[in-house]
Amino acid sequence: MNRSQAPRPRGQKDPARSHGSGNVRTDDLRNPQPAPGAERAGGGGVRTSLVSSVLGFVAAAAFAGTAAWASGCQGEAPPGPSTEGNSPPERTSSLPRPTPTSSARAAASAEAPREAPAAAPSEAPEPPAPDKPYTGPLLGSIVPQAAVYPTMEFSKQRLGYIRLGGKVPVDPKPIKGGSCAKGWYRLLDGGYVCGRSATTDLSNPQVRLGITPPNLDDVLPYKYAFNTTHGTPLYRSVPSKDEMMRYEPYLESAKRKRKEEEKQRAEALYEETEKEVAAAAAARAEAAANPAPVAAIAADPAAVEDKAAAVAEAASLGIAPAPVEEEPEKPWWENVDDKGRPRSVTLADLDKDADSTVAKRMVKGFFVAVDKTFGWNGRSWYKTTAGLVAPSDRMYIIKPPASQGIDFPEGAKSVGFILAKSASKYQFDAEKKSVTVAGSLERFAAFGLTGESHTHKSTVYRKTTEGWWMKGADGTYTDLGTPPPDLAPGEKWIDVNLSRKTLVAVEGDKPVFAALISPGRRSKDKKKDHPTHTGVFRIREKHIATTMDGDGTVAGDLPYSIEDVPFVAYYDGSYALHGAFWHGNFGREMSHGCVNLSPLDAKKVFFWSEPRLPRGWHGVWATPENRGTLVSIHE
Repeated sequence: MNRSQAPRPRGQKDPARSHGSGNVRTDDLRNPQPAPGAERAGGGGVRTSLVSSVLGFVAAAAFAGTAAWASGCQGEAPPGPSTEGNSPPERTSSLPRPTPTSSARAAASAEAPREAPAAAPSEAPEPPAPDKPYTGPLLGSIVPQAAVYPTMEFSKQRLGYIRLGGKVPVDPKPIKGGSCAKGWYRLLDGGYVCGRSATTDLSNPQVRLGITPPNLDDVLPYKYAFNTTHGTPLYRSVPSKDEMMRYEPYLESAKRKRKEEEKQRAEALYEETEKEVAAAAAARAEAAANPAPVAAIAADPAAVEDKAAAVAEAASLGIAPAPVEEEPEKPWWENVDDKGRPRSVTLADLDKDADSTVAKRMVKGFFVAVDKTFGWNGRSWYKTTAGLVAPSDRMYIIKPPASQGIDFPEGAKSVGFILAKSASKYQFDAEKKSVTVAGSLERFAAFGLTGESHTHKSTVYRKTTEGWWMKGADGTYTDLGTPPPDLAPGEKWIDVNLSRKTLVAVEGDKPVFAALISPGRRSKDKKKDHPTHTGVFRIREKHIATTMDGDGTVAGDLPYSIEDVPFVAYYDGSYALHGAFWHGNFGREMSHGCVNLSPLDAKKVFFWSEPRLPRGWHGVWATPENRGTLVSIHE
């Protein structure tokens, strides 16, 4: 992937694989807020206790399994629970489908269906009071994904899931019987969770040391770190100094480089001093043979003796050249071309480096979602939301794009957006025969349009609801398509205009929010052609964050991996509306087929659309009773 493109799928794996939770209320597009009683783990300084917590978490993650389930924007439906008849047909993907790791299979087997008795009826959820914080019992997930079932039996149909460490309101008394030996917990927002996957004991290590809940008050749910160098390892746990030197040979290379520099300085001193000692000895011999004064005798015999001692010390450092050794075969991250790019590497190659210490190595451009930062063995480290450990000195925290759309202005027929790096407001005279500059505009400025346009000297201008005019060439504007045919009165729907590169959230016939998008990048080269497909769809599932990775589609392309892509709403196979923090070029074609939005816009659309995400859940699937919001995509 060009690092500014939306991800593609790695294979037939569940996109909802991460370990966190969110607590939100989703009834208001304009002001999505955390739910009452939502808990968020704090930051804090780097302390020994934090390192102990990290070590404890890694053990918990190993227990739960940390396989990299992934999905992306290439049309292949991410496998996972969904209501029968609610998922659209899948497209064929040419991407490889890696075999899940043993830890992944173990984690999956924790939820494997068993022979179950007759299903218990699903009870109606108890909706929370709108303005009253929840202070009752909570159920915490002790596995990467605690599945929420519609009834008290294991089945392919699931309502959603809770991430490791996530907490949700619950009836604390488990219901015994059925296929779950530890009993079923009834969630107050609907659905049932098996006691093997969760507990009401919030002091349980898997709950207490679980992933920090996503920060839904910030632009992004997590902090994201960009990997700057090929070959950076992701450790399964904090490495020892010996392990660091073994798995990060560049650290030893840096150490050898410092020693080599010290050796070169010693050699230079040795040669300089040897010459001075020889010159002094020659001067003394000449003085003995010729008693006449000799001006060239060394100025300070004591200094010469000091330098002679330095020569002896330099010799003790082992200045003699080392024997030439045959170089071992270079690892993939060092086998690079003249541009510093690995000559050939795939995601499968990255997995080949896995062992009991290292989970995988990263290509330059990979992103990880940071759960905690801590110090250990003289270095700073990131613990990722996947439960792995990355050296922070090989990465940096990115600053997300802050651009955003606007609530649809009252009385506006459409919304205009500035795409030029700089633009101006314009004003016409009463007869519209002359135009003058009336102010300046920044890129991504958004404003209401009246629908009135005027062409002056072959240039189109559009009038704003504020009275000034926008030059058409400076940007774009929303242009709603035909409402979906099965739209119910007042029902929410999303209009995506690929030509205008805009999105409008609509309630019935009333537009309520408008934003810029980045659709799929089109090309005459079929291997580089990634159009966003048109049609009418319904949102099938939503995830606060899910990882996307894959191999490049063109020879020489490097693999990519973006951990915990934020605010993902799948509507067709693995095509989704989602936030993009790795580029800020909204209003242009950038993705592999998904609909990219700025993080702030993706969050608004995520919490406004259906299905609603219950309190504490990390992912939710639509059902016939709780259908997803319609998405109409057109040119």
